[in-house]
Amino acid sequence: MAVHTKLSNANIEEVLLGYKLGKLLKSKGIKEGIENTNYLLETNKDKFILTIFENRVNTSQIPFFIEVMINSSSFGIDCPIPIKDKNGEYVNIVKKKKMAIFNFLKGNSKKVWTQEDCFLVGEKLARFHFANKKSRNSCQNNFGISYWKKILKKCENNLNKIIPNSETIIKNEIEYIASNWPQNLPMGIIHADLFPDNVFFDKKRISGFLDFYFACNDFLLYDLAITINAWCFRNKKFEMNFFDSLMRGYESIRQLNRNEKRNINVLLRGATLRFLSTRIYDSIFINENKFTKKKDPSEFFNILLFHMKRTNKDYLF
Repeated sequence: MAVHTKLSNANIEEVLLGYKLGKLLKSKGIKEGIENTNYLLETNKDKFILTIFENRVNTSQIPFFIEVMINSSSFGIDCPIPIKDKNGEYVNIVKKKKMAIFNFLKGNSKKVWTQEDCFLVGEKLARFHFANKKSRNSCQNNFGISYWKKILKKCENNLNKIIPNSETIIKNEIEYIASNWPQNLPMGIIHADLFPDNVFFDKKRISGFLDFYFACNDFLLYDLAITINAWCFRNKKFEMNFFDSLMRGYESIRQLNRNEKRNINVLLRGATLRFLSTRIYDSIFINENKFTKKKDPSEFFNILLFHMKRTNKDYLF
């Protein structure tokens, strides 16, 4: 979430003419995150979120993302629910970009979290995987190994400038992951971006998963690996107690099979490289301003170095 596209109240009022959501009282751009533009709207009826889909979202896949949210919600996964306009459409246009309006979720993301929070995240992620298990719709992962290679190729002359002595390590790691990526793991619809800022808590419960715009079909373990990297490192240190809690939460709903456990290290390394590569790219090609803040790629380089020194047996669960 970020404010890439600026809307005036007049712009928003014009959009609301197409909906039955009441009269606009006030609006506010949401600055957290870096991907899409989000506005909090307050009308005389309720609060809503207006989302403008920016460059990194494949707009042809928006119907798939919306279907995932609707299906997840129907299975008890709290998440934004898209709202139809007066013509029964979920997606509209503002300033030549596609947009949608969603219900407002109570709660906030956490800057500091606990073992208990990690358990809840793992449990809810497994429930999300089950909720979408029988979905007939599918969407390929556009941010896989071939994508990492492509964008890092554009960045290779700057790798050592951004992260000293990283070029050889990153290039070798891509080849290692490509050669060792598994073929036959359980697949399904994954969230693919379940970072702490995409999980809302209300008191001691999860009140919502957010930002489904990287959702796709891939290994369920890959989704779990992304989540582990996002939640189990603090102050550059791997917190084994957080990892244990997250895994216990996940496996309280869905048990990993032996093949998944044999491949957890390479999936963790791949999940690390996915976000390392996009952060490196953004640090070079994305302009930072008061609305958009870049994220430090060295955070994920350090996570990568950690996993490179481990084997599957080091992740005891």
